[in-house]
Amino acid sequence: MALKVTFLQFGTGKFIKGYFDWMLSKTDINSEVFAVYFTPKVQYTNLKNNKCIFNVTLKDINYTQTDNVSVIKDLFWAKDTKVIFELANSIDFIVSNTTEKGILDKRGYPLLLTSFLYKKFELDNNKMLVIIPLELIPNNGEFLKQTILKIIDENYTDSFKFWVLRTCEFVNTIVDCIVTKESNLNIERERYYAFYVSKNSLLEKIFNNKGLNVYFTKDIDKIAQIKIKVLNGIHTFLVLTAYMEGKNTVYECFLDKHYINLINKLFYDEIFPTINYDKNFVEDFYLTVINRFKNPYIEHNLKDIALNTYEKFYQRIATTIVDYEKLYNQKPKILMKAFDNLKKMYPDRVKSFENYIENFKHEN
Repeated sequence: MALKVTFLQFGTGKFIKGYFDWMLSKTDINSEVFAVYFTPKVQYTNLKNNKCIFNVTLKDINYTQTDNVSVIKDLFWAKDTKVIFELANSIDFIVSNTTEKGILDKRGYPLLLTSFLYKKFELDNNKMLVIIPLELIPNNGEFLKQTILKIIDENYTDSFKFWVLRTCEFVNTIVDCIVTKESNLNIERERYYAFYVSKNSLLEKIFNNKGLNVYFTKDIDKIAQIKIKVLNGIHTFLVLTAYMEGKNTVYECFLDKHYINLINKLFYDEIFPTINYDKNFVEDFYLTVINRFKNPYIEHNLKDIALNTYEKFYQRIATTIVDYEKLYNQKPKILMKAFDNLKKMYPDRVKSFENYIENFKHEN
């Protein structure tokens, strides 16, 4: 009989459904997901009315495939905490994708997660719980763990803290897939995907299907740096340049020789030197990313990528600027053009680069 596991999922956007829930649907386990949404939108009502079933279409130049995904069993609004907390005794795994903004604000998702864990603690439930953040920050599992421990230090007892340390395993992850749009319970994404996870025996039992691109690795922090600086960094760079100059999609940018040459120069001159990892791996990763960006069937709107650019800029670009300056004692010219446009996008919040770094750290 197939292994049965229960997930509590914080976040119900197109990415987590088209990526993580789709992967769950491809495993050999009997999984059920109870999903929590943070914004009351009509799409969630439509999903619930459709018994939480949706379609995911994978596209590339030579391939199209549509899969039916039915792992979500029910949906709850984040403010319906009484209903969510009733699940405390039955949850085996917690997965989240609340964006960088969501995980960095300890008064938001981390506070809700802490409250849920406390309910589990009150029930004297000592079953191991694996917590899987998908948010795009380095060492996301360790970051979430430390945030929760700070909340506990400020508001709870030491016994609860020791319970969390004993029974909760926070894994670091890297997600890699371009999920472009959702309409009428249909999600579109590229065929390519990869999921990198720090070593965890309980999670490895779930993703034991060798046909899935799921990799348990000790190099999670280094691969995360590569992915965030290269793929996500280029995305945010295009928002702060091409999008502000009238381009609408990533694919459109790669029809323009100016942006093809600019991105190539950006990578080799300013990003590549700051990454301390196997250079062949890094370059291969970059070339694969560029080929993915050139997929004409993936309509990745820059307007969507532009959401929360202020928060995204720190990990995706600002850290590269800092690393480059340490190497060469000067700021990188191309990336600083993006920063100049960040100031235009957020004139009341951004004055100078040093001011942005200081304010961002203070705010988070």
